[in-house]
Amino acid sequence: MELAPKSKCTGCMACVHNCPTNCISAEQDFLGHQYPVVDRSRCINCGKCQRTCPELSAMPAQMPRQAFAAWSLDAESRRTSTSGGAAAELYRAAIHNGFWIVGVEYQKDFHVVHVISNEETAIAEFKQSKYVYSEMDGIYQKVKDMLLRGEKVLFISLPCKIAGLLGYLGDKFDNLVTVDIVCHGTPSYKNLLEHIRYVVKEDYPEKLGFRRDNEYLLQLMDRNGKAIYKKNGRTDTYLAAFLEGLNYRESCYCCSYAKPERISDITICDFWGLGREIPFNHPYTGAISAVLINTDEGQDFWKCCMPHMFTEERPVMEAIKGNAQMNAPTPMHLKRKAFESMYQSDGFEAAVKHCLGEIMKEEERKIRRQNVRRILRKAAGIFVKRYRG
Repeated sequence: MELAPKSKCTGCMACVHNCPTNCISAEQDFLGHQYPVVDRSRCINCGKCQRTCPELSAMPAQMPRQAFAAWSLDAESRRTSTSGGAAAELYRAAIHNGFWIVGVEYQKDFHVVHVISNEETAIAEFKQSKYVYSEMDGIYQKVKDMLLRGEKVLFISLPCKIAGLLGYLGDKFDNLVTVDIVCHGTPSYKNLLEHIRYVVKEDYPEKLGFRRDNEYLLQLMDRNGKAIYKKNGRTDTYLAAFLEGLNYRESCYCCSYAKPERISDITICDFWGLGREIPFNHPYTGAISAVLINTDEGQDFWKCCMPHMFTEERPVMEAIKGNAQMNAPTPMHLKRKAFESMYQSDGFEAAVKHCLGEIMKEEERKIRRQNVRRILRKAAGIFVKRYRG
């Protein structure tokens, strides 16, 4: 039985979890990316894996019908969220309306795992962007069991994982609401773990963060939240590789979901480019979420969320045009092959610095210039609004 080729496999693992004889397992390549492998001695050629795979059976998709600029009205929720806190408010509305919620959380050694809960306390663990491969850990079957019992479920994840869930379920469930998060691409967990072990020599961190408002920032903290390691954007090797598209899994560079048409009920992302063509006149200067409504189910659910958020309807194409990953996949970096070759001989840190060294140095110079300007403005008593686009 032939699975999707490596160049197309997103690692959703729907085929692994849907195999009736458990003859498909996940194996890691040299970069740390997970791929399904068939034990042909146990395969009964039922074809269920092929019917389940969203890369072999394309998912129906539709253009968004509405777009909103949005942020949580809860200042604390905004402070602890990436972007404007839209995902947190979707989770909160779901809990208050009797849903189970699915998101991803850090577990031991910063494995990112899909978890299902009906407790509002889970929302704090689901917050913040996690720029690394997310593991399914049997979540498809857990969701299916809930749906078959008549429970309502809100599932928020990357679009390829939404596709995996829909392929696994096969049938449409009216008690399921899906929300996809627009994605740059997925580095492997192996790369993240190598990086953490390299930059932290002694005190192993308990917490990890990748964002602060609209700023990319890798921060490793102890259990009390004290920073052990902190670097901005491309000055950090892991973030540099991520932002430059150097170390994603192969399918990310030809992603089936990096387009305006969406497979989920709702899409959320940063609202890049807001106000560039049509003015957005509000005094708020924090991070802003774009919320795109794609289906009737999404529209109905969104109405439950709106009372707890600032929302302004915006043109759909404004949200789409401003977000590169809704128009095309991230291109493979020109030095990808060099990265792969050096990674095998010298490891992650050396390979990234070899390929992106000049970019990282320029980022350090840029941040130094920004810091000087910030100090001068503060000294002069000048306060400049944060750039929103």
